[in-house]
Amino acid sequence: MRNPRPITRISFVLALLATAVGCGQFFPSSTTITAIQVLPSNATVAPGVTQQYTATATYGNNSTADVTSNVTWSTYATSVATISSGGLLTGVALGTTTVKAQSGSVVGTTGVTIQNKVIISVAIQPLTQGLSVSGNNGTPTTVQYTATATYKDQTTGDVTSNCTWNALPSSVVSISSTGLATAVAVGTATVSATAQGVTSPSATVTVVQ
Repeated sequence: MRNPRPITRISFVLALLATAVGCGQFFPSSTTITAIQVLPSNATVAPGVTQQYTATATYGNNSTADVTSNVTWSTYATSVATISSGGLLTGVALGTTTVKAQSGSVVGTTGVTIQNKVIISVAIQPLTQGLSVSGNNGTPTTVQYTATATYKDQTTGDVTSNCTWNALPSSVVSISSTGLATAVAVGTATVSATAQGVTSPSATVTVVQ
């Protein structure tokens, strides 16, 4: 019996390429996401505090891009932490869970721990602000303040919605529980925020007519 004709090098390469194209897996295109990295990795967040997550995609040609706003975000245990469509996580209760970013069948994950953290300082923004009683349309103007806590481990967190806001005198400026200040009368006032008994340096608000 005659031996089958040996496969030449060229025919072997062509057969291999045909198999690769048929499978569609060996050579992903430059627009195909092959991996997703989620950051920060294994973060610790206090209850009620927010943490912004980012997602970086790696494509078939090894290029990378920020896809934070293009992936589907979720947490495995929403009773511990929730996350918005833009990757903003909020600690809910003490515990651990997993943060997941998904695009098609590609998934990136990282762990997150929700635990109480000791605040050593609080900073608020803006430090100086001008408001008007009458505004442009006869309506008093407002400004949204934010509060950032620095913890004992030197990490930081947004505590805007989890601190006590104070404006003095309140006859000049009023402030809501979430840090929204509103002009009341002409004068100068100070705004501060307190979290875990730690009070921020004061910001100055000047109110004109």
